[in-house]
Amino acid sequence: MNLIVLGILFILAFILQYALTYVQLNSFKRSYSKLRRIGRVVIGRKKGAARAGAIVMLAIDDNDKVITGEAMQGVTVLARFKKFEYFNGLKVGTINREDCKAIKLSASLTSAVLDGVVNYKTISAGGQVEMEPSPFGKLAKKLKLN
Repeated sequence: MNLIVLGILFILAFILQYALTYVQLNSFKRSYSKLRRIGRVVIGRKKGAARAGAIVMLAIDDNDKVITGEAMQGVTVLARFKKFEYFNGLKVGTINREDCKAIKLSASLTSAVLDGVVNYKTISAGGQVEMEPSPFGKLAKKLKLN
């Protein structure tokens, strides 16, 4: 009897997690679309497993200056995008760690901003941004090596 209740709770938790992830993905799509209508979009991210992760999106003009931005930071799927206008008017390629420290950004937001700058420089140079494997991808790779 208790095993059935536990199974039902597990299934309900899975469905809730799926629904909240769907809502968060829609939040990302809305924010990205809004920024894309303004200009090109630079995206930086910092994955966080046990700590807060962050995503920063900066809309830039034809001169590579930041027009506006949005950022999301948090541990759970309840995090949402908020205005992020700290770098408005700066050339995206010149943003550095000292700029982030000056405005007292958190470590995860700083990492996401700097990741966006690296992504911008890579794409501008004609390169391609490499995607880091997911935790499951890393595990699968380890299992194949042994």
